[in-house]
Amino acid sequence: MTDTDANPALDWTLLGQAFSAAYAELDADSLLLRGEPSAESSEPESDIVDASEPAGTEQAREHWLTEVGDIRGWFSHEATHFTPWVAKNLYRVQEAALIEHSLTLIGTEQRIAGYRIDVLAKTLVNGRTRPVVIENQLERSDADHLGRLITCAAEVKASHAIWIGVDFRDDHLKVMEALQHSMDCEFIPLLIDGLRLSEQSALFQFTSPPTFPTPADPMREKLHACLRAARDNAINTQRFSRIVRNHPGVAFTRYRDIIQELGYWSYITDSRVDEILEVIAEERPTGPVQLSSKSE
Repeated sequence: MTDTDANPALDWTLLGQAFSAAYAELDADSLLLRGEPSAESSEPESDIVDASEPAGTEQAREHWLTEVGDIRGWFSHEATHFTPWVAKNLYRVQEAALIEHSLTLIGTEQRIAGYRIDVLAKTLVNGRTRPVVIENQLERSDADHLGRLITCAAEVKASHAIWIGVDFRDDHLKVMEALQHSMDCEFIPLLIDGLRLSEQSALFQFTSPPTFPTPADPMREKLHACLRAARDNAINTQRFSRIVRNHPGVAFTRYRDIIQELGYWSYITDSRVDEILEVIAEERPTGPVQLSSKSE
């Protein structure tokens, strides 16, 4: 037996030439579909439809993915249409405001300190029943509603002061954040967010507004960018969840792998956040910082 190489090295030059020669014999245009296809071979491109979906599902998706632009098209009057709806959907307010215990309605259009607060509710805080004031606004935030919210919250010693609107000015958001540290009350801005289900129906929920600009602090800005992205992901995932639950006859199998991957990254993010919070103190240190000196 001769000592020979059982796997001789490939001649890459000859192999490349062979591929080129084979390709030259083919009609490249027919493979790459360059130019207009012939009339004989053209077929209408069908919509991507799952077999079990009823007719018209693709058209319905156009509504499911369309945001409600004009809230007043659905709630024409704040006091007579929107406030009663909020009062009936306090569980949505509780969920969006991250309030631990359920909200119980006391009344609407309640007189407090010479003002009318849109919704007055109550909840349990540390075993005690505390008032919750809610002010609604179907326009951009203004100083009148902010002043009313602060006054009524202080008058009844509310545990939560919630301001629901369609758009918030940055300075109003900054005021509400500053108030968190000066009153025994959580000031919470919420956006009314709507998604059309059809021409006649829409799904409305509450979400936290985007974070506002902060003083020059690169790390804070990067974390705020992460917060905005996480908020948008949570909103869109919640929308999709409700669409799936409300339409059991529609097959959403094509999205399963995306949802699984989204869940994976959400899990990873939650784990990283828990690790970070374990080493960050809950309260910021006060007083002069003692810098340790290195010994020579």
